[in-house]
Amino acid sequence: MSASSPPGPLASKGNGNGRDRRLFDLLLAVRGRKTSLIQVHNNPDPDALGAAMGMRELYSRFLDLRSRIVFGGIVGRAENRTMLRLLELEIVPATKVDFGCCDLLTLVDAQPGFGHAPLPEGRTPDVVVDHHPVRESRPKGVAYWDVAHPVGATSTLVAQLFFRNRVPLPRDVATALMYGIKSDTHDLSEHATDEDREAYQALFPFADTATIAQIQNARVPRSYFAIFQRAIANAEVFDFACVADLGRIDNPDMVAEMADFLLRCEDLRWTMVTGIYEQTLHFSLRSTDRNARAGSLARKVVGVMGSAGGHGQIAGGQVPLGDADKATREKVVKAVADRFLADVKAKRSLQRSLVEHPGEDTDTRGGAEAGGAGGTT
Repeated sequence: MSASSPPGPLASKGNGNGRDRRLFDLLLAVRGRKTSLIQVHNNPDPDALGAAMGMRELYSRFLDLRSRIVFGGIVGRAENRTMLRLLELEIVPATKVDFGCCDLLTLVDAQPGFGHAPLPEGRTPDVVVDHHPVRESRPKGVAYWDVAHPVGATSTLVAQLFFRNRVPLPRDVATALMYGIKSDTHDLSEHATDEDREAYQALFPFADTATIAQIQNARVPRSYFAIFQRAIANAEVFDFACVADLGRIDNPDMVAEMADFLLRCEDLRWTMVTGIYEQTLHFSLRSTDRNARAGSLARKVVGVMGSAGGHGQIAGGQVPLGDADKATREKVVKAVADRFLADVKAKRSLQRSLVEHPGEDTDTRGGAEAGGAGGTT
């Protein structure tokens, strides 16, 4: 094999016949590595998990390299835990891994410098694959950099490495990638591109759609519904923006889920939900505006207090609170909310609770005429 050829089947095929050069470049950049870790962001979502699963399969197929998938935080959302269980995907807490013993570190669905994907001091990833906008220029030492393609999911980028190069897709990997795209683009609606739709359709014949249905309809504990109750009770609407503080929570994923949930209200264009998990304030932003720059807004909101990121209509961030007392925690929550409302230019004078007061009439028809088509099934 020549020094310019990647290992495996692509060695004799080059990048002709419409093949995607990125896979060739990836394999060439990491050939000869012996030990692999694939790092996803803290509290990983289906897109991060699906993309990591795909990268692990590529390394195994072409490099005969076994990889461990590493994460920080927790996997709290019921759908994500069910995804891990049904796809038999084992992931390892970063605290239990010796990064010094790996010579191939891949960062997926995040970038160096992102506060929600911390790496050991002085350690630079060898490979970065992420669909989010570039925060910093390519760090020195990164062998392969596939960042900021205008797609709605990192799983799309990884799926392209398979189907554009005619690489066989195992059923579990196809299922993970398909659900990653489905989840991160909200069923190919929000910020989905033609490339996302192409990847989704290419994965469809190989994925297990029954398993995806099981993941989406994961069973939840009773405490799950208490969070909805708290979000609704605490939600305040200012003009076209809604702010809700969940207080202390035992699952940081609920902050994002409640931001999605509240945005369904027909009067809203922006939502911000906050919650404190352990010693960190988590917040999520959502917008109905397709031209929203939620990631930039999140970074402005958090300022120097913490870290934030996102893209398009979705963003989030964290503010470390340390051992702050209750009064200080409340001030930080208020500061973050105030910055958000100021930046989206919501009128503070137009303030109201999300739900009607007891005794007021309610109409859940969303403007439909009485007597129209409907049903209770």
